[in-house]
Amino acid sequence: MKFLVVFAVVLLSTCQLTVAQDDVQLVQFTNENGVDGSYNFAYEQSDGQKREEAGVLKPVEGAEAPAISVTGSYEFTDPTGQRYRVDYTADERGYRPTVTKL
Repeated sequence: MKFLVVFAVVLLSTCQLTVAQDDVQLVQFTNENGVDGSYNFAYEQSDGQKREEAGVLKPVEGAEAPAISVTGSYEFTDPTGQRYRVDYTADERGYRPTVTKL
């Protein structure tokens, strides 16, 4: 189940609008990994796309191993020029996105 949640998050995060890659530059990037299994990263590109994500291991009642709980967001512009922000949580209860027009 944990693999499925992580796989869904990775898959959905790569489904963003693509632009001519030669013109897009990385404006900002951070990445941290904790010794406790936690992590966080963020980036912003010159085309306005943004993404941030944080994950922590947390105990799950009745389970032998902890589960990963992920929260994050990304922003993109669709082909019509409309900007969107997707905020999401992924944990033992599944993937739960909220989409907002900007």
